[in-house]
Amino acid sequence: MAADAISQRRRAAAAVLGPVLEPAVLLQELWFQHEHMRGDAVSDIIGFVDAVARRHLLDAGTCKRLYAEFFKALRLPESQLPPDPWPAMQALRPAPAPAPAPLPVAAPVVAPALPVAVAIQPVAAAMAAVRSEPPLAAPAAMQAALPASAPASDLPAEPPAVFGALLRAIVQEVHRYHREALDEVRKDALRALDGSRASAAARSAYREAWPRALQHDWQLRHPPADLAELLRVTYHALAEAFGRVGAEQILQRGLRVAESLPEARLFSPKRLMASM
Repeated sequence: MAADAISQRRRAAAAVLGPVLEPAVLLQELWFQHEHMRGDAVSDIIGFVDAVARRHLLDAGTCKRLYAEFFKALRLPESQLPPDPWPAMQALRPAPAPAPAPLPVAAPVVAPALPVAVAIQPVAAAMAAVRSEPPLAAPAAMQAALPASAPASDLPAEPPAVFGALLRAIVQEVHRYHREALDEVRKDALRALDGSRASAAARSAYREAWPRALQHDWQLRHPPADLAELLRVTYHALAEAFGRVGAEQILQRGLRVAESLPEARLFSPKRLMASM
């Protein structure tokens, strides 16, 4: 099955890049794909297409079209794809011989395993600076801890408004620039949701928002701790689709949108990163 997947990947790349690259150049890029593209996730597709685009000066519009075409081609039946270009690739540059077996070495010292609960790394350097800043002051009533079962009518309005602006910004950016990836982000988010620490009511509201992701206001009326956990789930899904760097960039832009709200004076979007 793994060999079939690699063949499908080569054939999909040949179908999509053939119209924009000369045959000899295409074979070189297929070798690059063979050596560097390790999966079929959206992040793998974007990384490969972007690398080809940089070398051959393809414009942004062409890149976006190639993302979508490659994503679709990977799921086409063999009858709708060109033959596997592997023989032509080998004629251009034979596959290297297997490396000799390494000499035996001393067994490494095994570090203690991390707890299973540590499923997602904290958002890296770019987010560390954001988290290190003190949150904006909030009224004493908002700072008081609210029980998980507090009625929605007793919750302050600012956290849902800020969370809603942040989630809308994330969903709209993914839909605008990587439309084919939005469904994958949704699926990954809902898978991660099952193991999250958010309350059952918050998980239910988050799950119900996704079928209307572009139309929903995402202002979920739940305690800030639940909203922070739901943001962690969303970040996890973004990282699955775009890698950690891409997820951090999308999250940063969403935070800037949320920080522009008047409600952000009372509830800083940075407080939603408590679970990251």
